[in-house]
Parts: sequence; C-alpha cells; structure tokens
Amino acid sequence: MNILIAGATGLIGRKLISALTEENHKVIVLTRNKNKAKNQLMEMKDRIHITDYQTGWDENIDTVINLAGSPVTRSWTKKQRSRIINSRLLSTDYIYIRCLQNKIMPKLWLTVSATGYYNDPAGREMDESYLCSSGGFLHRICEKIEKNSQKVTNIVSRHCILRIGLVLDGSHGFLSKLLPLYNHHLGGHIADGRQYLPWIHLTDVVAAMKFIIDHEECSGIINVSSPHPCTQAEFSDILVRLTGKRNPLHYPAFVVRLMLRNQSELFLSSQNVVPRKLLDHGFEFKYPEIQKALEDILICRNETDQKHGNPET
Repeated sequence: MNILIAGATGLIGRKLISALTEENHKVIVLTRNKNKAKNQLMEMKDRIHITDYQTGWDENIDTVINLAGSPVTRSWTKKQRSRIINSRLLSTDYIYIRCLQNKIMPKLWLTVSATGYYNDPAGREMDESYLCSSGGFLHRICEKIEKNSQKVTNIVSRHCILRIGLVLDGSHGFLSKLLPLYNHHLGGHIADGRQYLPWIHLTDVVAAMKFIIDHEECSGIINVSSPHPCTQAEFSDILVRLTGKRNPLHYPAFVVRLMLRNQSELFLSSQNVVPRKLLDHGFEFKYPEIQKALEDILICRNETDQKHGNPET
C-alpha cells in the first residue's frame, strides 16, 4: 500500500512510519523542510521517500494521513493562532489539489483533529455523537479542520476524522515536559482537579490508526483516546506516587488564567471523551488505564536515561 503522510516528523508520525514500514507499506513523507525531515527520520531513510510541497509526488496514493500542524503548546499570540489554524488547513488544501491535478483517488483519507473539539464542565460522557456547538480556541481549530476536510470526500472512498486525545510518551510531547516539574516537586492539582483529561498512550494511537486503515467499516468521526479518561487530580496523584516526589502544590484556576491567559483552556477545559466507535468495532487498547500507561512510560524513560547516562530531569 502507498501511504502519504504529512507532518511525519512529529511524535505520532515517527512512530507510525516505523510501524507501517515494518509491514512493508511504501511511505511517502510530505514535509516543508526536506533536510530537517531527513535528519529526524535518519534511521528510516532507506525505507521511505521524502518530498516537499514544491516537488510533490507522482505515485498513486492508497491512503492519505494528514498529521501536519503547528504545535498548540506555543504561546497563543495572534500570529501563532493564525499559524496553528492555517498550517492545518493549507496542508489539506495542497494534498487535495495535487490529487485532483494528478487524477489520484485515494481509498482512505485520515484527517487528524483533536478531542479539544469537546468541552463539558459538567463531566458528561461524550462519544462521537456528541454535538458541541460552541467553545474556545481549541474547539474552533477542530471545527475548521473538520469542515475544511469535508471536500476530500469528492475523491476518496472513505474519510475518517480522528479526534485524538492527549498523547502520552516519556521522550516527547506533553508528559515529557511535565515530568521534570514533578521530579522537582512543582507538580500538583490544577483548579479543583475535576476536569477530565482524554489521554491515550502513544502505542495505542499508532495501533488505533493501523486498525482504522485495515478495517473498512471505520469511517466518519472517530475518537482516538483511552476508554477510561481520568480527572486531572487522578492524573496528578498517580504521577506523584510513581515519581516518589511529594507535590503539595495546588494551582487555583484564577492563577492559571492569570499566567496563561487564553491558553489556560488547555488545562481548565473538561473532556470526558469515550472512543465508542473503536470499542464497537472491536479495537483492544493495550493501555486502557492511566496507572498502567504511566507505569510503562516511566519504566521506559528510566531505562533510556540509564542507557545514556542522563541525570534525573
């Protein structure tokens, strides 16, 4: 199978490429910076083809996976907010137009959105049928991504919109930045700690995406997150126990809003998201519970640190 991946140098992309090439799929990496991509994907360079937006590609494509997008963790200045949205929309537009020009009709297109689409302070369970009519910046990003991607249904047999939760990994992403705070006794509850986190282990993200590729019955909006979302307080308490660091700190909501302004919704919104479609289609999570997921991640992180002689971070 020929698979085109945009945004392949990110956390999910690198792991996904490794898994797909091991199954002998041909992977075409679409990137804005070929040299940077070659350096970051050095260990897989003999198994993939790297191209950029100027060169494009000529091969027929069976599956498109669009992971492209500027990180939402950077400060939400006016310029960065535009970059976050436009980077996601323009990548879709480019691939779509290229397919039209070359008369390429993929069988499957995976559009990556996020569980940031949802927000329910009351903590109600939300599956793919839940309609959220309004929200903050995260909701607007997701809404624009999903609306813009609808045009690809003109050229593909199957279109899936993946609302991916908070991806947990020890070396990159959200958790890797959070762990040093806990190791230095700076972690703790945010607001009342009751807000739900729709998390997922990186291993399960990749497995779920492969499952969706292989199962034609999967289509439309699909939540890609753990079947057991936890509250922020539960997440924090487990990290405290696993790191062995007592963290008595509590960050009131007004302090978070004062420090982060509009970006505070990253920490204060509540998303009790359930991956109903994945469960109904028979997908089995390797790490459905937050305790086991964090245990695995911290064990792998400690082994990596010992191997490279890294001090505690």
